[in-house]
Amino acid sequence: MMMARDFTRASRGAAKDIGIWPLLVWAFQAECAQLDMGDTRTVIGGGFGYASMTSIIAQHEQLGCRVDGGGRSDPHPDADLIASAVAVLPEGCGGWRMAVMIAELARAGMLPDWHVASWIEPLRWDNNPHGRYAATADASELGDKGWPHQPRTTRKGGIRYEDVRYCPVNVRGGAAEVAAKRRLWLLWWSALFELRTSFQLGRDLSAWNVTGAMPPREPWKLA
Repeated sequence: MMMARDFTRASRGAAKDIGIWPLLVWAFQAECAQLDMGDTRTVIGGGFGYASMTSIIAQHEQLGCRVDGGGRSDPHPDADLIASAVAVLPEGCGGWRMAVMIAELARAGMLPDWHVASWIEPLRWDNNPHGRYAATADASELGDKGWPHQPRTTRKGGIRYEDVRYCPVNVRGGAAEVAAKRRLWLLWWSALFELRTSFQLGRDLSAWNVTGAMPPREPWKLA
């Protein structure tokens, strides 16, 4: 799995260009932003409109209220906006489950794993005094797809028919698992695309300008 680069806290100077995935890593990993589904965040409509926790705190300040500090510094205001946007992902992009997945991956600095390792294992194992071994079966039981019993000449010149043995196996990591992982990657990618478009249109981040850079849409075609 690919690792995203680490980010330090954003400066308060001029806005810097950044791609949507490094931006999410910065918000959840460097700034320790948290997803919040509580009523203190105002969701506007069904898209990405939102009022961040930072703006709510600012309103409290204007009313003469102060929020007691905790054990660590608050996230950057942009990180709070980013977490709010992720929390209200539409169902078409995975909804709340995708929001949690994005946050967890961003905190770990990792991309979704689309690789599928294939391997073959015996259908059944047997044991003898020397250890475990793969169990075999009579190939004639497979019918037209198998092998009939084969003649063998004995020491005395007679004919003996013996079965042909084969090892039944299971193939792990087949087409179904490949398709499932690729679907999840594409859903994650579409969620990032939605977030990127939201921040590019809204232009409400103070420290960052979100560029068009995106992770590859179908990385398995590049491998």
